[in-house]
Formats: sequence, structure tokens, C-alpha cells
Amino acid sequence: MTIELADHGYVYVTDASALQRAVEGLSSSRIIGVDTESDSFFSYKESCCLIQLTGEEGPDYIVDPLLLHDLSPLAPLMSDPRIVKVFQGADFDIVSMKRDFGFQFETIFDTMLAAQAIGHERFGLFDLVQHFFGVTLNKKYQRHDWSSRPLREEHLEYARLDSHFLPTLKNLLEAEAQAKGRMEMLNEEFGLLETREWTGRDFNPNDCIRMKGASSLQPEQLRVLRSLYTLRDSIAKQKNRPPFKVWGNDVCLKLARELPTDRDSLKKALGEGHFVGRRYGNDVLEALQTGIADTSPPPVPVKVKRKGAGVVPPFSRDDEPLLSHLKKWRNKRMEEEGVGAGMVVNNNILKSVAALRPTAASQLSPIPDIRNWQLEAYADLLVEAVAAWKDKKPAEGEPSGSGRRRRRRRRKKTKAGLEADTEDSSIQSVSNNPPSEAPEPPDNGPVDA
Repeated sequence: MTIELADHGYVYVTDASALQRAVEGLSSSRIIGVDTESDSFFSYKESCCLIQLTGEEGPDYIVDPLLLHDLSPLAPLMSDPRIVKVFQGADFDIVSMKRDFGFQFETIFDTMLAAQAIGHERFGLFDLVQHFFGVTLNKKYQRHDWSSRPLREEHLEYARLDSHFLPTLKNLLEAEAQAKGRMEMLNEEFGLLETREWTGRDFNPNDCIRMKGASSLQPEQLRVLRSLYTLRDSIAKQKNRPPFKVWGNDVCLKLARELPTDRDSLKKALGEGHFVGRRYGNDVLEALQTGIADTSPPPVPVKVKRKGAGVVPPFSRDDEPLLSHLKKWRNKRMEEEGVGAGMVVNNNILKSVAALRPTAASQLSPIPDIRNWQLEAYADLLVEAVAAWKDKKPAEGEPSGSGRRRRRRRRKKTKAGLEADTEDSSIQSVSNNPPSEAPEPPDNGPVDA
């Protein structure tokens, strides 16, 4: 059975007086659905371009930060603990509004997290709205450039539906979560979301070392990579585009490896007619020469101290058999509880457990990012799972299952080799070959598994 919601239309808020009326209209609501639209695929520095707000009654409000210079009237709504702010995937929305407007949040509800905790296999807004309301949302403008103005009617209709269903959806999911005993877990997760902060940082040329594949480069190549990385960022800033839309990391890495020094070698490295060579050829060659001439220290990876380091040892290859055992335990719990991995214990936590090999539940507390609800629900079970693996593990000095299989294969190989020797000797006798001319026996050394 699907639910039909009353539709009170929407209000596009573009001036201070309209914003004040929106705040007054929403202040009496106990629940407010919140969503945002940004321009992360279209701007050098992303910004929040729309805020959609829906109360329990009344219209959907679409607030336009690009046309309003002061959004401070919204701040009390966001920080009011008596009003539940409902998001679908709250993390990005919260950090974006904290970064751009300085909002603080108290009392939130995330419908995506709730749906996962309950056990909904499909927990995107599109699927939840279709499931509960029988409405198929239009995905046409998911990648729209929300910084462009003016916005057309179809853009505003699309945007307002992202918050329109959230208050009612919150009530439906909360009832399911309470029935399944999941609210304590969810409240802890919601509390952590409220504290999320923007972690972006200003451009640093040495961040090029974080590119996948950069660690395999030689020092002289790393200096060139840094020079190309800096050029790309300056072009992106000038054009107000994300750096990846200027050119990709693959181009930076390829040029750093091959080090072309003129137009011909650049064309050979990139391929005939490549847009980077056509649009930025002179600048790229200059950046290559700058990097080649650079004698400063190359970029090096920055080691970030792990939370829990010193108490929880780092994961190593020796821990992989136990990790495999713990994953099987976790997957069984997922099936029994009808939820995803993140709603039991994720792989990063399992790696820490495998490295720690706890003998008591209290030893799990220092593990990075482990939640109180996970400790309460699974700490004892994890310790039991580790103990069960230790009981089955081969004793010290005794070969593991894979080791035994390797030994069996070596014995078979040795036996086959001896049989071949006997066969060769018989042939030699029949052909009257002297012993000194007999072929060498096959190599019966260890065989790789």
C-alpha cells in the first residue's frame, strides 16, 4: 500500500523578506526535510547552490544562496534541538552548509542510514520514494550545473522533490527501526554526523604524490609530476573548473614517466590530436622543462598517524587468514539480521580485530571508528570468533592446509620424477648407451604453490 502526500506547491526564496517568511513558516514544524544542490562537477571550489526545506505542513521552500547574501536567519532552525532535521545521506549536506554558511546542527535523522539499518536492500531516495509513495522521481538533473542562473521551472520542480518526502519518510522509517530495536544504534550514528566538519584543504603542489601510481616514479619524474600538477591547478582556477575536468591524473603520470621535451615527443606520448597537446601544448612543455630543471626535494608521502596506533598493531599479511574467518562470521550475521556489512562491522574494523587478536571484549575499544553499539552488540562475539579460529589454526611448526597441499604436490612431483628416471634407465639399457651418456634426472626441487 502506497501513501499519498498533500502537495502545497513550492516557494522559490530569492530575497531577504521571502527568507524571513520561510523561516516563520518552518519554525512551528517539529520535522524539517533538508537537502542541498552543489556545483562540485562544474567549479574549481564547490559551493552550495540551493537549500531545499520542507516542513510537516505548507509548501516546499527552495532557498537560493547565490541570490541571497545572508542566510543567518536559517541558522536557528538548524541548531534547534526541538526540530528534527531530516536528510537523505546527511554527510555531504551537513559539511557543505557548515563550510559555506557556518551552520551548526543538532537533532538530525538520516533516512538512508535508517533504511540500511532496517534492512532495505535499496536505500537511495529514488527507491525509497517509489517503495513508500509509488512515485518515480526524475533523475534528469542529478548532474546539473546548479550554479547556472536563471533556474527554469523544471529545475525547481526537480530540486523541491528531494526534500518533499523526507518528513513523512522519517516517520515511516523510524517506526520500522523502533520495531527492530535499531534506534539506539541510529541515534549514535546521527550524533556523529552532527559533528562532521569539512576536511578539504588548500592546494599543495606536493599532494601530487597522492595520485594512484605516483609512488612508482623516480625522484626526477616526481618533480615533473609536481610541475604538471601545479600547471593543471592554475588552469583550473583560471577557468573555474574542477582540476579533473582540465585533464586527468593519467595524463600527468604518463608525461612524468615519458618526459617529452618537444612537440613531436609530446605528440608521441599523448597520441595524435590529443586535446591536451592542442590546447595546452606550450604550457605543458614549459612545465615539463621546469620539472626537469628542478633540484628541490621531490614530494614524498606524508605518514598520517593512525588513531589507536600503539595499541592496535597495523594489519599485515599474516593476519589475512583470520580476516577471512572474521568476514565469514560477519557475512553470516548479515544474513541472520538482514542488513548490510556497515550495519554489522565493516572491513576496516575487521582488519583491526585480526591484527589485534583480542582475548577480551575490552581490548576492542581502541579500534579506530568502532561504535559503542558495535561494542555492545558484537564485541563478545568477535572475541569468540577469534578464539574459534585460533582453535582451528595449525599448531606452531605444523603446516597449514595450504602448506600441506604444497607438500603433497611436491611428493607427487618427486614420485613422477623417480618413475621417469627408471623409465630412462630401461631405455638406456635397451639402446646400449653407456651410463655417462644418460640424461640428467628431472629437477625435483620445491614446486611453487
